[in-house]
Parts: sequence; structure tokens; C-alpha cells
Amino acid sequence: MMQIAVNSRFRSRPVTGVERFAGEVCSRLASRTDVEVEEIAPEGSLSGMRGHAWEQWSLPRKLKNKSILFSPCNTGPVTVNRQLAVIHDAAVWEVPESFSRGFRTIYQNLLPRLARKSAAVATVSEYSRERLAHFLGISEERIHVLGNAVDPVFRPLPERPGIDPNAPTFLCAGSLDPRKNLPRLVRAWARLHEQGRIPEKAKLNIIGGANARSFAHFDQADAPGLNWLGRVSDEELIRHYQTSDAFLFPSLYEGFGLPPLEAMACGCPVLLSNRASLPEVGGPIFTPDDHSSTGAVLYFEPENEENIAAAINSFLRLSPETRERMRSNALQRAESFTWESVAERTVEAMQSIEAQ
Repeated sequence: MMQIAVNSRFRSRPVTGVERFAGEVCSRLASRTDVEVEEIAPEGSLSGMRGHAWEQWSLPRKLKNKSILFSPCNTGPVTVNRQLAVIHDAAVWEVPESFSRGFRTIYQNLLPRLARKSAAVATVSEYSRERLAHFLGISEERIHVLGNAVDPVFRPLPERPGIDPNAPTFLCAGSLDPRKNLPRLVRAWARLHEQGRIPEKAKLNIIGGANARSFAHFDQADAPGLNWLGRVSDEELIRHYQTSDAFLFPSLYEGFGLPPLEAMACGCPVLLSNRASLPEVGGPIFTPDDHSSTGAVLYFEPENEENIAAAINSFLRLSPETRERMRSNALQRAESFTWESVAERTVEAMQSIEAQ
């Protein structure tokens, strides 16, 4: 039986998409009968350099000889060869302005060393695989694509209220991070109102990242219908997905992009940026006139404000029956992403280490 030691440094950190990925995969691995899993975590909460120090010096000494180390959250000890290191994206190189200088320096030096030493490397999308191969200086063949999924609690309401044509509600998840591209979305929304191309009572709820005052400097931040809701609980997030008429995601860069998948799993139609890994998540474009189409999303060019506005306008022009078809396709698309599949691909990647 294959023995897996999990680098569980992530257990003491705030939960973001990376930590959620790690927790879900570890839960599925622990339930399998063909592997033996042991989690190794620091005592107490170790953040910053103290966390890196534990990972580099204390963790390797705790490993058993036959164990394969699974490091699911971007970092791992650079002295351990029998290791599957999961690096979720190449953001420190692709969008360096999103990180502090110190953070960039550490990760731009650590990740290539980790990738060269580890027997196998993994990531969460084909896009990230291609970009990481370039920046890490390794072949794409060495990088396994594990995929991603969402928790089963992200599910649709048994009966979803129909869209109110006079007061449609749009949802967006974002932050002050420049790659989330909120200023362009806000200006596109304001343009729709100024030109009378959207109902006066239409709402755009923006959640995540910060409170309303943090976004006050945005041009058009007080446009009609804009609601800056700040951080919300998972329960509130799910309720917004379930009851919004459409989800907008204008991001310029994602290693995977969980929010659109969460929205689809809740039965919320998605209007999506066509950048980076996001087309892998959204799948084929929704074609309103093709009743056999399995497409689930409407795409837009995220650096073109008029294109963003046009996507919103196109969605509003869809008939109720067409929107329901789009919603049904989105649910089917979301069902193809499961944590069981991610765990299976993770085991296969570690079996490749066993075979070396």
C-alpha cells in the first residue's frame, strides 16, 4: 500500500482557494483504501518566514523512508525528492504587481528549486501547466494536471425564482487585486446605465476582498445599482449564487478560477472573461440559437469595457426559456468537476513516483 505524508502546513492558514483545494483532496485521499495517509503539521500557527523554516528544516526530518510527500499548497521542502509538489499558478511571474516585493522574491527563487528537486510536479489547469513549464524551466511532461472542483454545498435551490425583467440582479466576486479587473467592470456597468441599455433597477452586487470604502477611489464607484458587499460567509456566498440572475467574472488572470465553477454549480448563468485558464472552466460558449449546444457561458474580452457591457446586454436580451437552457448547461458543466476525480489524478501522479 502506498504511504502518503501530507505537508499540512496549510491547516493553520486562513482558507483561500488553495487551502480549500488541499483540504478537499486530503479528505478524499483519507477515505481511500488503497493508500495510507499521514498528515504532518506544525504545532500551532506558523506564518511567514517561520512557516517556511518549519517546512524546509523540520518537516523533512519527520518523514518516513517509504513515504511520498504530498505538498498541495505551492511550497514544499527543496531537499525532498519523493514529493508531489502542487504549484497552482505562475502568478508571481505573470502578474508580479499583485504581490509584495518580498513575497515575489521568495517564491520566484523557491518554486524553480522545488520543481527541479521534486520527483513530480502538479498544477490545476492546462494553462498553468504550460506557463509553469516556461517559468520553472522544466518540461510540460513532468507536470500533472489535477484539476479542481467545488464543495457539494454549492448547489442550486430546489425552485429558483425567475428573473425580474425590471430589476435583474448580477453578482461579481473580486478584490482590489489589479488582476481581478473590477474598475473596467464598474465603468462598463456605469456606461450601460448612462446609455439607457439596462433597467434602472438593475443591481450589481460585488462581494469579497474589502468593504465599500476600499473601492471608493474607483471611477464610477457610485454608479446606479452598484452594491459593495465586502466579505461574506460561505453561506451568504452560496445564497447570492443561488438567487442572482447571472455571475460576472472579469478577471485578467487565474490559475484555475473557482468562482465561475461555484456559480455554475449553484445554477447561476456565467458571463466570463476569455483570459488565461477561464475557458477551461467555462467550456464551450453558449449559443442561444443552437438548441443542441452544450455551451454554458457567455465570454467577453476583459480589457474592452464595451465588450463587457455588450455581454451583459446580450444576456438581458435572452428569453426566459433560453436563460433556463443556459442554466441547465451550466449545472451539467459543473457536475463534470469532482473532488473524487481530482483525488484519483493525485494518486496516479504519486504512483508515477513509485514507479521511478
